[in-house]
Amino acid sequence: MKKSWIISTSITISLLFLLFFTTSKNIVDEIKVGLDLQGGFEILYEVQEPYEGREIPEEKLVTQMASLISDRINLLGISEPVITIEDDDRIRVQVPGVKDQEEAREFISIGGNITFRDTDDQLVLSSSDFSAVKIEKPSEDSSPNISIDFTESVDMESITKKYEGKKLVLWLDYVNGDSYKEATLKIDSKIIYEGMVKQTWSSSGMSLSSDFSKKEAEIVAKALTTGDLPAPLIEISSQSVSAKLGEKSLNQTLISGIIAIFLVFSYMVWRYRFLGLVSILCMLSYLYLTIGLFVFFEGVLTLTGLAAFILGLGIAVDATIITFERLKEEVKPGKSFLQTVMDASNRTFVTIGDAQLTTLITAAGLFVFGVGSVKGFATMLLISIVSGFLTCYALLRLLLYMIGESRVVEWYESRK
Repeated sequence: MKKSWIISTSITISLLFLLFFTTSKNIVDEIKVGLDLQGGFEILYEVQEPYEGREIPEEKLVTQMASLISDRINLLGISEPVITIEDDDRIRVQVPGVKDQEEAREFISIGGNITFRDTDDQLVLSSSDFSAVKIEKPSEDSSPNISIDFTESVDMESITKKYEGKKLVLWLDYVNGDSYKEATLKIDSKIIYEGMVKQTWSSSGMSLSSDFSKKEAEIVAKALTTGDLPAPLIEISSQSVSAKLGEKSLNQTLISGIIAIFLVFSYMVWRYRFLGLVSILCMLSYLYLTIGLFVFFEGVLTLTGLAAFILGLGIAVDATIITFERLKEEVKPGKSFLQTVMDASNRTFVTIGDAQLTTLITAAGLFVFGVGSVKGFATMLLISIVSGFLTCYALLRLLLYMIGESRVVEWYESRK
């Protein structure tokens, strides 16, 4: 035996386990979980033509819309929303972990083209004229007021003189052709406030006093704060998952995954004995590296992603099995274990490389052309393939080489 190589091998294995135990919890805590595992909703919107008077290049419109939607979700205090642009005119919004789904859905899409207009539907002020929006509650028994401050460019004095004693109307999602007279007859009117203009209005702002509930006032104020959407949104599809169902799915998936991993580990030890223990170390490295890379690339873990993760482990294990079977074929009288390892590894490189490459191409195709959960599956599969090759081929070869250099196998055989 070579003591120096035994010490090097022991240190390498010890460092790997030390790395696992000291950093795994932090990495797991950083994992972003999708709505199918913690509840929430997903909506696919189609962006329409910009509102009247909005001169926005087509290539910038959807990006601007996605940014505004992100700002609104952040105002709700919801963490880790996933907003992706698809097909140049569609926006997919995934909001996991939200408690009040109806409030969030309403808040995301309301407030396109927020404007003050007179009763003849003529534009008076738009949200671009707002500098600050806040909620005021004069007393416990009264309804909350929404206070709006305007930019310096707004001549509030002239507006007050022009419309004194007349009614102004605050519209959400105003489009060409909308009428105040028709809107007042609708139950779901887009008018959220109408009131008389008084001389007492401030030269720099106004206060909207209406029968707002606290929640309604907060939603309106937040919509006014983020600014209006430059174009209408049409909901193409949606799905909702309750928090309880998401938690149940996560627990069931984790249990099934742990059972699958345990069965794989048990089979490798039963089939290959000592080499099976080496393969378990490589598979643990696979689990660690895959999750670490997934967190690094800010992936969102979903049910399909977990399926790809377990599938990737199966592909990685396949590489170790091919290597061990080649080792058996290379065992010959008088041939050292080190030479056997090197010959077997060289022979398996092309086989494993071809198998991994074809799977990689398939995963890349799914990633490029897939959408939604398909793209999530492909992302995890791509990471799994790379991790599997690095751990269950490259790391396995290194460990077997170190074991071969230590002459432990020859010493063990001589003691039989």
